[in-house]
Amino acid sequence: MHKKYAKTISCLLAALLLTGCQATPSSVKNKAKDYTNSKDVTVDKEEFVSVDHLLDNMDSLLKASYQNMILADTIHIEQPQSVSVLQLENPKNLATPENVKKLSKVVLGTNKYDHLIKNYKNEKWAVGDTYGFNHNTKHPEAELDQIGFYVVQAGASDLLCAYGIQKIYHPDWGIPLGNCTLNGKKCSLTKQYQYVENWAKKNGNVIENMYDDFHVKTIYKCKSDGIEYLSFDVCKYYKGIPFDDIWFSPEQRNSIDTISYPPNVLEICTLGKPKIESLRNNNYSYTIKKKEPHNDKLIGLKRALALAESHMSGTHKYNIVDIDIKYTICQATKTTYTDDGKEKITISYEARPVWSFIMDNKEHQTKNVQWSRKFINIDMITGKVEYHESDNWDD
Repeated sequence: MHKKYAKTISCLLAALLLTGCQATPSSVKNKAKDYTNSKDVTVDKEEFVSVDHLLDNMDSLLKASYQNMILADTIHIEQPQSVSVLQLENPKNLATPENVKKLSKVVLGTNKYDHLIKNYKNEKWAVGDTYGFNHNTKHPEAELDQIGFYVVQAGASDLLCAYGIQKIYHPDWGIPLGNCTLNGKKCSLTKQYQYVENWAKKNGNVIENMYDDFHVKTIYKCKSDGIEYLSFDVCKYYKGIPFDDIWFSPEQRNSIDTISYPPNVLEICTLGKPKIESLRNNNYSYTIKKKEPHNDKLIGLKRALALAESHMSGTHKYNIVDIDIKYTICQATKTTYTDDGKEKITISYEARPVWSFIMDNKEHQTKNVQWSRKFINIDMITGKVEYHESDNWDD
């Protein structure tokens, strides 16, 4: 079993304490040299709306002309049910033989491998209690660890995540998906999308329970070890808002403390048939530790557009291919030392609601493991504007 592009995690994780998310350090630098404040666009700082009015006049706002940006006509924004700041933690007692059995049943369609389940916690690669079967020996295989990473592979090939990307499809843009060719055979992308969408809605919460919906965000046609396959990013929703599907990290220097923003999706692979070849959760599972609702005073679409444009260079127009309301998860890792010199690691997870403006980045989108993206995130509560680039795992 390969935890592809998984972050290194200390074996001391079981003893971690959870605290509030740290602010981004002042050492964080902007990666885009031409991303500067434009003095030509003004923003009304007092314009806030309730959750029910976030998308007021959306059609006219998306069709309007802007000084520093061009909005794609395929942008579609979903209305959330409510907006909150969420303090998250890794679920306790998720890694059990019973949950591996549940995963095996929904992915493999059988429990005939249940007698092979064992605890790999004494292996060097394991993170605490890690239950599964056939680890790195043969397929099918399964794994579920203490912090909620889980993966099940059904087929004889090691098809996992989006590697060797050949083409990218965006079902949420409303563009007809049509067909593609997989291993010399015609494949209906529409049928595959519908199959994975329905499967995720039915089985997405098989061992987790904090999500109220699942939707396919992106489809990748990939080729790995000579085999063409489809990989699906399936977003997890809470109260009508998806968690982020992008992994990014602010630039940090000379610090033992780190901040990163991991995605929270399901990654599903198929060979163009109504069968799941692999299911992979991101590196963690979460439960809500504390919820702070913010439904009465939010940054609406009108102000978000003005804020985004005000932070773009006026030298040329930026192509915005997508605008999403989403939760980004700030993972803050802090290292301290006890009086006797022992290392103590504290990790916190805070999910904040943002407007995310995705920029066109075609020159890089098929060179890396994931779709390489440049984007502007605007905190829906504070109005803080940040530019980021997705982490590219094959660079």
